[in-house]
Amino acid sequence: MASDEWSTYREVQKDPISNGQARRIRHERSLGPTEVSYYLGSRGKGVEGGVNDMYLHIGFKARASLMKPERVLDVWTELTTKHRLLGSSIVFRDYHDIRFRYDVPLNSAETRAKAASLLELVTEQDPQTVRSEYLNGARLLSDSRLAYLIISTPEPSFTPAEADLAVDAEREQDYDLFLLSTHFIGDGMALHTTANEFFTLLASEQGDEALPCQHIEAVLAARGDKPTPPGTESTGDDAVEEARTLAPAMESKLVVPATWGKMGWSAAKVEFANEQAKLVGGHAFPRARLGPRHTLVQTVSYPLAETKRILAACKLHGVTIAHAMFALSSLAYVRTVEERGKNPELPVMLYSALNVRGHLKRENPPVDPYHIAIGYYNIILPSFLPRDLPASAYFWHQARSVQQQTTRATKTPLLAARTLLMALERERRSIGFERADDERREREATEAMVGLGISGVAAEQEERAGADDAAQPKEEQAHVKPARDAQTQQQKQEHFDRSARPKAPSTALMGLSMLGNLDAIYRHEQYHGIKLHTLTTGSRQRPGALLLFAYTFAGQLWISLGCDSNGFERGVIERWWAALLAGVEQFLVLDEA
Repeated sequence: MASDEWSTYREVQKDPISNGQARRIRHERSLGPTEVSYYLGSRGKGVEGGVNDMYLHIGFKARASLMKPERVLDVWTELTTKHRLLGSSIVFRDYHDIRFRYDVPLNSAETRAKAASLLELVTEQDPQTVRSEYLNGARLLSDSRLAYLIISTPEPSFTPAEADLAVDAEREQDYDLFLLSTHFIGDGMALHTTANEFFTLLASEQGDEALPCQHIEAVLAARGDKPTPPGTESTGDDAVEEARTLAPAMESKLVVPATWGKMGWSAAKVEFANEQAKLVGGHAFPRARLGPRHTLVQTVSYPLAETKRILAACKLHGVTIAHAMFALSSLAYVRTVEERGKNPELPVMLYSALNVRGHLKRENPPVDPYHIAIGYYNIILPSFLPRDLPASAYFWHQARSVQQQTTRATKTPLLAARTLLMALERERRSIGFERADDERREREATEAMVGLGISGVAAEQEERAGADDAAQPKEEQAHVKPARDAQTQQQKQEHFDRSARPKAPSTALMGLSMLGNLDAIYRHEQYHGIKLHTLTTGSRQRPGALLLFAYTFAGQLWISLGCDSNGFERGVIERWWAALLAGVEQFLVLDEA
């Protein structure tokens, strides 16, 4: 079965509600290469598991009457029904056979119960505690729970008593939304658009007496949409038609020339290899293992007036705030790096992700937008400070260099081919890493069992190893196979090249996620009775990881850093962070000449 197609199964089951017979509809598809790479990276137990599991935190004030638990559940039920991957599960058979599974609910009650199992309402809890537990505690998500919604309030009750609401219908309360999702089912764009849908459905102009379900239907009708029918039994062509709207694998929808054969992919492979060879970087923050991985999130926001000044300065110099943040990150590192870390002959390399939804085929009917659709690019900047050039002039020159590199990376006609080849490369690497981790875990378990005197363990291990060697990978999309053939040739060529000449170092300093103007996604004016005021985002990290976010939200510029506080030498990240914020003040707020 091709990975871009969902297969549909039917079986007769007992309906737990009516005790009668009902036909269960099940949809499945294989994960695409990008999904595989993120899925395998997230496997693990306890605090080590869930790498890259995402969170979106939004702090808001709302009329307490809008936040009745049944109303919140109605909205969440609509979203989990509309975006099927939120309510799906994973079936893992081996590294080359990993599948999404979505069981269509038998009826409305089952639909609502499923949504309720993915929802938690919390009282007397501050958002920092909720976020820290998600990032640093045992993994909350799993193969059977790919998404989760937490709404918390610092108040002792989720909503005031009905008697209190009757006295003051406009009474507001503080709340925090945490939309949680594995990275292999979605990306930042999916999180933000879904959060906007949540608040749009939750807000109301009809008055508090309207029933939640009536409110949702009215809002959808006003937008020209129809409510997603929960638990509608699909049979025959209906089930197949429903499957066509489920989220596809990104790689199956990338627009590449239909006439490409091996020659076309060989040319794309050469271009991809040449681009990869240009990725030269020789700088990294000095790491240390000061304790278990513990992610801290530091966030700074700038008032409306300062934000306008910052954006105006960027516009004046022909760049965006995203270009400026790359330049600032590199400059802050160069300014704070210790003498032993200086290596001016090698540049600083930074990496980031890009949204490739504009390079995906348009489907009719439209497919669910909640899926991962990202590519990757790198920015390379000098690692020295010129003595004969003012700091401001040098900074803006760096920012314009970032702008030029970003344009080359995002506007190339070969972006789709690059994205696909990189996805296949990431898939190959992740399988290798996960196989090694599984072998290590299995070896440790075997040694423990042998120590307990359990016999026959070694023979069973040898038998499993032989079965793994005999297993053949399954091919997926029709156009992925020639890409994989080209990648195989590329790997052979790289092996030859390595034997002929040394490979340049390609160490990346850090990652940046530039989200842009999120106010273009969140329709604040439509959230009647709700005011969003705070937004942070990030993910569970590996030890020694850090990721910088920058975006505008509610009219303000936000800069947020998620960092393993035990993963670096003491003071290194703190000095860099202080230098970054000082650079914002010096070059963007004051715009020194």
